[in-house]
Amino acid sequence: MTDLSPRISSISQESPPAASQPERRRAAVTAASRTLAELLETDPEGEAFLAGPRDLPTPGETRARLTRAYTAGGIAALKAAKRKEVLGIAARDLAGEVPVDAVGRSLADVADICLDLVASATPGLGVVAMGKLGARELNYYSDIDIMFVVDEISDDVVRAAERLLRELGGGGAEGQAFIIDVDLRPEGRSGPLVRSLESFLEYYRRWCEPWELQALIKARAAAGARRPAEALVEATRPLVFATDVSADRVAAIRKMKERVEQHAMKSARKSRTYESYDVKLGPGGIRDIEFAVQLLQLVHGGSDESVRDPATLDALAALVEGGYVADDDGAGLDVAYRWLRTVEHRLQLWQERRVRHLPRDHGDLTRLARVLGFMDSPAASAAERFDQAHAGVLRDVRSRFEKLFYRPMVEALADPSGPRLSRQAVVERLRVLGFRDTERAARTLEGLVSGTSRRAKLFGVLSPAFMRFIAATPLPDAGLFAFLRLGEAMGSRLDVFGALRDNPAGLELLARVLGSGRFLGEMLEQVPEELTLIADTGGAPDRGPSLLKDREQLMHEAFATLEWRVPERRLDGLRRFKRREVLRLAVAELAGVLPSESVGAHLADLADSCLEAALPADVPFAVIAMGKLGGRELGYSSDLDVMFVHRMEPADAERLAEELLRSIGEVTPEGQTFRIDPALRPEGKSGPLTRTLKSYVEYYARWAEPWEHQALIKRRLAAGLKDLGDEFVAATNHFAFPSELPDSWRQQIRHLKARMERERIPRRTDPRRNLKLGPGGLSDVEFATQLLQLEYGHRWPELQTSNTLDALRAAAKLELIADDARERLEAAFVFLSRLRDRLHFLTGRPAEMLPDKPEELEALGVALGYRDQPRQQVEEEYLRITRRARKVAEPLIYGD
Repeated sequence: MTDLSPRISSISQESPPAASQPERRRAAVTAASRTLAELLETDPEGEAFLAGPRDLPTPGETRARLTRAYTAGGIAALKAAKRKEVLGIAARDLAGEVPVDAVGRSLADVADICLDLVASATPGLGVVAMGKLGARELNYYSDIDIMFVVDEISDDVVRAAERLLRELGGGGAEGQAFIIDVDLRPEGRSGPLVRSLESFLEYYRRWCEPWELQALIKARAAAGARRPAEALVEATRPLVFATDVSADRVAAIRKMKERVEQHAMKSARKSRTYESYDVKLGPGGIRDIEFAVQLLQLVHGGSDESVRDPATLDALAALVEGGYVADDDGAGLDVAYRWLRTVEHRLQLWQERRVRHLPRDHGDLTRLARVLGFMDSPAASAAERFDQAHAGVLRDVRSRFEKLFYRPMVEALADPSGPRLSRQAVVERLRVLGFRDTERAARTLEGLVSGTSRRAKLFGVLSPAFMRFIAATPLPDAGLFAFLRLGEAMGSRLDVFGALRDNPAGLELLARVLGSGRFLGEMLEQVPEELTLIADTGGAPDRGPSLLKDREQLMHEAFATLEWRVPERRLDGLRRFKRREVLRLAVAELAGVLPSESVGAHLADLADSCLEAALPADVPFAVIAMGKLGGRELGYSSDLDVMFVHRMEPADAERLAEELLRSIGEVTPEGQTFRIDPALRPEGKSGPLTRTLKSYVEYYARWAEPWEHQALIKRRLAAGLKDLGDEFVAATNHFAFPSELPDSWRQQIRHLKARMERERIPRRTDPRRNLKLGPGGLSDVEFATQLLQLEYGHRWPELQTSNTLDALRAAAKLELIADDARERLEAAFVFLSRLRDRLHFLTGRPAEMLPDKPEELEALGVALGYRDQPRQQVEEEYLRITRRARKVAEPLIYGD
């Protein structure tokens, strides 16, 4: 990283060597601050503040001057004197004579003294400093965050607090002394301005949010009555630095960590600028360092009081001393924090305004660069050189942010005799990250990084970043364990893992895949060579569309997997092909390349390809897709509903069907291609597996139940002889879409639907949580849509589609259903299908019910993208969507 030693302004550098100290300070102030330069021109007393020793004034010296001004001229004189104190601090700062942390302390001293002079006029009123004032790291133009505390509430102390805000925070001819913010008090703007000590403690013990306890890290008795202020700070230490971090607080810490990221993006979009322009909230900015330090303070402060200091740099030094942060990370973040705060100070000083964004105007950026000591060179301008240095700082902070929380864990577990981070501290950090079985997670991480092998060293490098990414996934425990198993499965083939070292996007995608649950972790372990796919997709998102293959390409590759194998092992190749392609689709979906509502069609193409490859060539035999396969709306856990039609000897056709069922559905050491279900055929399990077209037509004409006509809506050719399959579809069209829908059929279908709801939902379960059969579930949407198709399909060919969403959209276009009703049914179908797939990812099993266990709901909510309150959000969204769908589906199925 660029050398970021404290810089002095280019103007002072260019001043003649013989220039006096006041002259050099004046030149630095004039170059850096238009408003302070105006103060020098208009106030002769300002010159005195350019003279004096290199060191900043002591708090006692500052208090003496401010007290004289306040005594002689009241609040107006105090405001004027305060500005001259700021001038004296800025002059030494801009001339490069004092470090940035000393500047923050001196500015905080000025604020403390001003607050104390006004607050002390009323006995008993204590002022607690928060935020940057509490940490004594104030900016030139920061808000000052304060709270008022007293032993006993009275009208006098409330009026005194209001007067303080009015006099120091209000405007006037002399300007505003400070921007005062009292919103960090209990209940914010809705709460009383002044509270008693007991009221504060009652609130913090019973009702406060986790972020309010985090804010108290920086609480400090600053002014007025010291006893209640110091008592409040002291009494809240055990609450802030708890010895045992609760599950709710763990969740809140994780969410705060994520919100830091989101806030920077929203701020950038709002200001129509780059995130990196925000010195405070942008990636790699001040907030990243502050938040990371505070997070470690919350985790370790309960057992180690040495890390509780409110000042960021002092706390960072204590964390390094305690072994919680690596020495080089602590040194790098110390330098970066000083740099970022110096940039922030220079931005604010120009017009003494609250600014945190780098200027977009080239002239303003050049002025800032020169004030920071950058000069034009033959290779680059001052602005370009500053931009390069600043970008380096942001990148460095961002990378160290990952390591700050995670690397000490990795180092401690890799070499327990070396680092100072204890096993209990590792477990505590894992709990904060959201791991449930923290002991197992620690053992897993230790298994990854311990030892001296090439693999252990490589995983030691990868693990800090991987831990950061996996912590944000639905199941971090399972993901971390899968990472270990994957490393073991790869054996000596570590080149792909090596490529991930310089590919953070690829590593993040791998964490997303492994942290999604058992299904993909186990699948990737079986085909570890597909790790290359994940690394390439994450590293080059523009490659994403190439993940998606059309039906023809899948057919070609399915056949290719069989060609080189010995006859008895041919179908093992098909099973491996299916597993590899399902993983490809899941990766594409998790990478955002494949929309969730398109997954079903791609899975259907894959199923068709496997069925086609498993059939002998050139036989008069066809596979008819039914159900979700027919509708091209498969889920990752779906069975394949099929029927078989032939033009061959019945016994030969039956043997061929049996062989196909065995080859596709049999479970072997290589797994299973698909679960296959032929039960929708005429006469179900009692009937022959396959029939001639004539036999099918005769059955549907004479004996078929209404539900069997309904099932035919989904029919389509999946594999086999195309002419035969097309003939079957054409010959059964009038059975699927009859010229009229008899009332008796409608009543039987309604009765069937009611029986399904009554009998097929498992006992002792809440019907409302059944994804398929519950009110507003997938079955409601399908029955409502199919009844419209049965009734109107013969009249409008647009309705003669096997796909539910296509049929709904056609019905709305034909005005058979209102558009808002169509939207509700479509929303339920898409949401529930995605929810079903995410549950399958989590558990590796077909999912029928919305979970009721809090931890399972939490994981599902995270999997669906909810962040603030995932458990509550997913449940509320599920109930809202299904209620709305039921209101639409019920009259369509059961009548008004």
